[in-house]
Amino acid sequence: MASWVRKSLDLTKLPRVKLNNIQDLPGAKKNKIRVGRGPGSRRGKTCGRGHKGQGQRNSGAVRVGFEGGQTPFYLSIPKHGFKNKFQVRYESLNLGKLQWLVDCGRIDTSKPINMLTLQKAGAVGRIKHGIKLLGDGAEWFKAKVDIEVSQASQKAIEAIEKAGGTFTAAYYNRLGLRVLLKPEKFEDRPLPRRALPNNKLMAYYLDPKNKGYLLTEAGKERLKQ
Repeated sequence: MASWVRKSLDLTKLPRVKLNNIQDLPGAKKNKIRVGRGPGSRRGKTCGRGHKGQGQRNSGAVRVGFEGGQTPFYLSIPKHGFKNKFQVRYESLNLGKLQWLVDCGRIDTSKPINMLTLQKAGAVGRIKHGIKLLGDGAEWFKAKVDIEVSQASQKAIEAIEKAGGTFTAAYYNRLGLRVLLKPEKFEDRPLPRRALPNNKLMAYYLDPKNKGYLLTEAGKERLKQ
């Protein structure tokens, strides 16, 4: 506080603060203007809205984008792009967060890690299509893990193998994810056969650099079926 402020603010002249003398500063609370109470109130008769017209009806406001009835701007220009309803978006998980979960003891590295393990540990939220492992935080990733998720970047795969762990990219369709994430719903009925990826994703899971599950013995047997 500046010195001139302290000199002008003499606290000794002010009353002691009590519950019965606490009040707002002058001007902090303004009284509501009562309209329609005669011409002497400045808000009588038409209540300050004027005569007729849009301003006197209802609130007098218009919706956002309304331009008085003419063709609005957002309708006079062409549309650009589209929204792909078939787009598959994976939940992203960085190596830095995975290392933090391991350090906190929420993930046991002595056991294989799958998407159910990551969901229970709070690594991701709702899993709709799968999880993709990203390489942010790879420089301090030291955990030796055996992890299986949908996809991963090359930087993340290299960091996991450098730490002595293994990575497997596994494909799950919606039914396969339900079997994996909610096994209690399939206790009293036979498990459905695991689905193969479509033609676009088949090349990804057959590529050795992506560590696809179809290159394992179980994956090769599934391809023969």
